[in-house]
Amino acid sequence: MFACSGKEEMVNTETKSSPRILGMSVIPWIIALLTMFACSGKEEIVMTYSSSNPEILVKGSAFRGINGVAWGPDNLIWMGSVWTGTLVAVDPETGEIRHTVEAANGPDDLAFHPDGRLFWNDIAYGEIGTRTPGGETSIAATIGAGNNGMAFSPEGRLFVSQLFLGTNLYEIDPDGKKDPRVITDLGNNASNGMNVGPDGMLYGSGNLANNVIRIDVDTGKWTVLATGVGVPSSIKFNHKGELHVVDDAGGTVSKVDLKSGKVELVATLPWSGLDNMCFSPDDRLFVSSASDGYLWEVTGPDTQRVVIEGGLGWPGGVALAEAQGRTNLVVVDTFAIRKFDPVTGEAISAVRDVTMATDVGWMLTVSNHGKQLVAASWTGNFIKLWDPEKNGMVTNFDQFKAPLNAISLGDDIVFSDAAGSVTRFSPDSPDNPTTLAKDLKQPFGLAYSDGDLYVSEQGAGRIIQILDGDKVIQPRVVKDGLDAPQGLAISKGQLFVVEAGAGKLLAIDLASGNLLSLADGMEFTTETPVFSMMKTWASASVAVSGNTAYITGTHNAVIYKVIF
Repeated sequence: MFACSGKEEMVNTETKSSPRILGMSVIPWIIALLTMFACSGKEEIVMTYSSSNPEILVKGSAFRGINGVAWGPDNLIWMGSVWTGTLVAVDPETGEIRHTVEAANGPDDLAFHPDGRLFWNDIAYGEIGTRTPGGETSIAATIGAGNNGMAFSPEGRLFVSQLFLGTNLYEIDPDGKKDPRVITDLGNNASNGMNVGPDGMLYGSGNLANNVIRIDVDTGKWTVLATGVGVPSSIKFNHKGELHVVDDAGGTVSKVDLKSGKVELVATLPWSGLDNMCFSPDDRLFVSSASDGYLWEVTGPDTQRVVIEGGLGWPGGVALAEAQGRTNLVVVDTFAIRKFDPVTGEAISAVRDVTMATDVGWMLTVSNHGKQLVAASWTGNFIKLWDPEKNGMVTNFDQFKAPLNAISLGDDIVFSDAAGSVTRFSPDSPDNPTTLAKDLKQPFGLAYSDGDLYVSEQGAGRIIQILDGDKVIQPRVVKDGLDAPQGLAISKGQLFVVEAGAGKLLAIDLASGNLLSLADGMEFTTETPVFSMMKTWASASVAVSGNTAYITGTHNAVIYKVIF
């Protein structure tokens, strides 16, 4: 069963069909037994009890989030996803994908030219892409990042607005022969979705000012038509000439009277985090969800038909927290902080993000901090304390640059960052942080127990220890030769490691240094995080309770459950 071959490792490999691999109570005994048989000079024993089929506890959305939607001349719904870089046409009855536009990078809003050409905004790149009815694609114009809303006039004039990364309103030559023309700077009234009305005026959703505006595209003058529309993310006219607005934060669709500005509720969707809408030729209404990846057809004031099923977005952080009298599996997925039943995977609740309008922000990691949770985001540039009982933010620390991950270190908080440092600070005096390590290669995972702090360096392929008995030490290599190690957790003397590049969950015995491979066959994202590539934002994390590990599957947007 075991053989000495002069190598540094003794390996026993057994393949199982289930993630129920090995009880932790017998791991120390087996390690001790194997050590008795080890050849002299052997430094490590590696046992692999691999599983090619870890349980998927929570499923993700196929499109993560759905942003712009438009009814095409082919009677298909064309829709874009900024987060996956996906632009597709789907059957409005079945949700089946009929066409895919590979040229899109991060499509947000989209619209059709009267001649049938499709145009879309790649918001992170500032590009306006186009596709002919025959499938040929090109770039019509580039205006700078933040191009968000898009609308055509009946004559084929194209208008594009910036939001979040700019505030200009442009007229674009659809044929790309003329330079983009700045119509006006909308400032705080910068529009998300837009639509041209039957009066020839351009109507915009003032996402930050919480209003609906009416714009004269020839003079650049604009007026506020309506307030009391929540956080508007989309404006569309039906074929009766009635103006509709989506409230991202409220999860509703309302009508706005063009003369009086009166707002009338039309429909309430299941959740907030909405993005866009479109009407069919017979005025069937379809609404997209940015936070959950759903596409619904509105069938009544409080009823919907699911065209495309939603789910998790980009799950990065995972933790177990007691709240509301039960144990919750807490997951952050860029769009929300969510609670699930750790046994069944059933969704319990969620607090969804509305960009620049809520306390959630783009949370990418989460872990326990006493009775609270600590969340971090390098894209949102924050570390936050969150109360899982009240489902609300306690404190926001926004003075730290690009924190990748944060965990509790006693009463303090420790975080890794994109610059390669690991830093400790007290929530009571966050402006007096202490650097524990620097010049690390893409540090992400953090695990702390009994005064010892461990860090994963994805870029170096190793796990290091930087605190010993709460004293800073020169980084000591615990394990190297790993393929993109990411999330870490400690339980019962075992250091759990998500080896993202290999799709594995590992356990390192901190007393002996021996290594166990608990499960494999999982899929993770390992690219270096880049802001313009949303699919690289989240890294895999792991939380352990008893003999169960919960792991965020960043590649296919799932939560894995492994029982060992």
